[in-house]
Amino acid sequence: MRLSPQPDERLDRTRPLSFTFEGKRIDAFEGDTIGSALFAGGRRVFSRSFKYHRPRGLLCCTGSCPNCLMQVDGVPSVRVCTEPARAGAIVRAQNVLGSLDRDALAVIDKLGGPFTPVGFYYRTMIRPGWAWPYYEKVLRNIAGLGRIDRHGRRTQRFDTEHRRAQVLVIGGGSGGVAAARDSAASGNQVVLVDEGLSLELDELVGLDVEVIAPARAIGIYEGGLVPVDAGDVLLRFRAEQIVVATGSIEQPLVFPGNDLVGVMLPSGVRRLVREWAIRPGERAVVIAPDADRIVDDLRAAGTEVVRVFDLGERTPREIAAVGRKGRVISVRVDGEVIDIDLLVASGSRQPAYSLLAQAGARIEYDAAAGIFVPRDLPAGVEAAGSVTGALAPPPIALSAPVGKAKSFVCVCEDVTTKDVRRAIAEGFDSLELAKRYTTVTMGPCQGRLCHLASVRSYAQETGSDEATIGTTTARPPWAPVTLGLLAGRGHEPAKRTSLHHRHEELGARMMWAGAWRRVHSYGDPAAETRAVHHAVGVIDVSTLGKLLVTGPDAVAFLERLYPNRFADLKPGRIRYGVLGTDAGRIMDDGTIGRLSESQLYVTTTSTGADAVLEWFEWWNAVWRMDVEIVDVTGALAAVNVAGPNARELLGRLTQLDVSPESFAYLDLKEAPVAGVPCLLLRIGFVGELGYEIHCPSPLAGHLWDTLLERGADLGVRPFGLEAQRVLRLEKQHIIVGQDTDSESNALDAGMPWIVKLDKDDFVGKWALEHFQERGPRERLVGFELEGSAVPAEGSQVVVDGRPAGRVTSARWSEELQKAIGLAWVPPELAREGARLELRMNGSLQPATVRLQPFFDPEGTRLRS
Repeated sequence: MRLSPQPDERLDRTRPLSFTFEGKRIDAFEGDTIGSALFAGGRRVFSRSFKYHRPRGLLCCTGSCPNCLMQVDGVPSVRVCTEPARAGAIVRAQNVLGSLDRDALAVIDKLGGPFTPVGFYYRTMIRPGWAWPYYEKVLRNIAGLGRIDRHGRRTQRFDTEHRRAQVLVIGGGSGGVAAARDSAASGNQVVLVDEGLSLELDELVGLDVEVIAPARAIGIYEGGLVPVDAGDVLLRFRAEQIVVATGSIEQPLVFPGNDLVGVMLPSGVRRLVREWAIRPGERAVVIAPDADRIVDDLRAAGTEVVRVFDLGERTPREIAAVGRKGRVISVRVDGEVIDIDLLVASGSRQPAYSLLAQAGARIEYDAAAGIFVPRDLPAGVEAAGSVTGALAPPPIALSAPVGKAKSFVCVCEDVTTKDVRRAIAEGFDSLELAKRYTTVTMGPCQGRLCHLASVRSYAQETGSDEATIGTTTARPPWAPVTLGLLAGRGHEPAKRTSLHHRHEELGARMMWAGAWRRVHSYGDPAAETRAVHHAVGVIDVSTLGKLLVTGPDAVAFLERLYPNRFADLKPGRIRYGVLGTDAGRIMDDGTIGRLSESQLYVTTTSTGADAVLEWFEWWNAVWRMDVEIVDVTGALAAVNVAGPNARELLGRLTQLDVSPESFAYLDLKEAPVAGVPCLLLRIGFVGELGYEIHCPSPLAGHLWDTLLERGADLGVRPFGLEAQRVLRLEKQHIIVGQDTDSESNALDAGMPWIVKLDKDDFVGKWALEHFQERGPRERLVGFELEGSAVPAEGSQVVVDGRPAGRVTSARWSEELQKAIGLAWVPPELAREGARLELRMNGSLQPATVRLQPFFDPEGTRLRS
């Protein structure tokens, strides 16, 4: 129930609000958290545990434990005990099948214990092997804390800000506030970061201290780098001096029933009473050091405190909580049974040293205090307040729990003392190894509430001491952080051609092609394909890489890079080239046009342009040849005009003689087109009469518009990548990266004619000689199928019932009225008319090998 106003409460009772939980309205005040409002409204079960689906209630109210994880406005695993309540929020339970109060998966706790021991998924589900995919599917559906929307998109903007501070104080408790005050008094520029839980920050009002709250430091890296999660901004601080004042964390006691709803830490009870004016229970037992402090809060809230066990005075021999339907109803202490609905229990406080450990501090066990403390801090890092462990009380350690009831060492991962014993018995006697096997300390609390308990359990079970067991490695992030914050602003870099807006105006469907946004189609890929075959089509190919290679050694330079020959290439002519690595593998392909004796124009694939430029420049630095390499990819746009009417359309826009005698296949010429200075390449990737027109990017819009306007009566139509891929496949033209991979070479890819092994030397020659001597291990061939079914790219080629190859490209050709494709097959099947089988939709379909282009195999139309 809600209490009368408290002196330190965070509530603004003049500003009520409401949100929904599972469709039910929940009333709250400004200053409430979602968790406090739910608790005030009578909710006690907040979550179900990770493995056993046991009911869990509020425990710490500081965001350290997993007990309050819920889905808020579609975001999973939100700690509602610290998440501010906001009007209209939609809150739902997670990790349940049914509801929080009636979770069908709770049967795992009742009946599944013998079948789900620690590490069961490593041992009990590996046989029979064929069943593992089914086991895995079930486990993946059950496991996890929350679900993400697979189709969801970024809805929040995140930014990154780089900051500097002379002194950065992490933590706003008494130690952090004192350190900030002293540093500011010394004239330093001071920034204090706090999670927003401290009530002592008001002491800094009026001082020259910048307070950032709520915010959390998520790590300390070399060079004084401290990333700070400030909600929707990641602050990357570079600090000359870092003061860590993260305080200490109350540690849960390990005893049977210690996870029941109604078992809380003193800090959680204190926040409910003081900050949100809520009575935490009706009848309570307190088992904690300095118990009088929390007893006063409970009595002020009207809770009947039945018994108090001050661990600073005496440690009980036995503690066991008893529950009904997951809620505590009584506690047995040294044989005395007490009926309650609230058990406030904690042991000693463990310094929150993780950030110091990340910074390089040595962590050692202080036997006198029974805690791990930081030692030997690195230069530029200080510790202040209780994180030093200087004022720690004497150690508190209970005897090892006994009985059948579960005693949880780690409430995040449902790891019990029995699990620890079993892990040790199976040989995982190192805490680091056991951490990976049992997952203790790997849950949402990241060891805050279970690290010390797990070390003590290991020490008890192995008969050693805590110092010998040691600690696990502290790694960032110290606090949970969203991937969106780490990623930064939701900007996905994209390259767009100068014609991009023209395509959008024509209703184009855009797609990714590497870093480029390109046209998939303009609504009807089949009609676009027909236009190229029977009229004329235009496609934006500005994404092609374009390099000018100039200098006295330009030809010799390309001779060394490519396996084919360019010394005999005449000015005004073009040659296709395949670029190889020094291991002889296909790296890229494109055309090389000779503009003059000492200047060549090289085109590359759209996705390979940057890599080719780096490759050229790297080898030029090695060989020190007299060559200049200029990347003109962005400066020049390019449009491919292709189809039987392409010559007629081009002739309308230029004074250049475009007759086949004057402008032959693989010719290169410079001439104005539609008044725009252009470089024209007569090539044909799509298999029809075609011209690639390269022009200055700012003038490409005028050229494009003119082509469409003047070609209207010729049936001109723009086409996209989908039509292009059908057309190029009809000619068996490869796409590097799709029809090839990192192991493909030109010999196996069916292009031995391009490899001139009689040249003195070129990059990859030795490897290609080896491939030729060895013989092919697989060959890239064309295939066609009967019927209309088209295999998926990546489908298996099957020989004698075993996978023997793969389909790299496949499409339905309307022009040929058949399904066609390219595939890698065993060498013995690389012959005209050989029969293949392709695995399609669970069955095998016959296919026939074709070594010649499916369409216009003689190239008559291409060269017309």
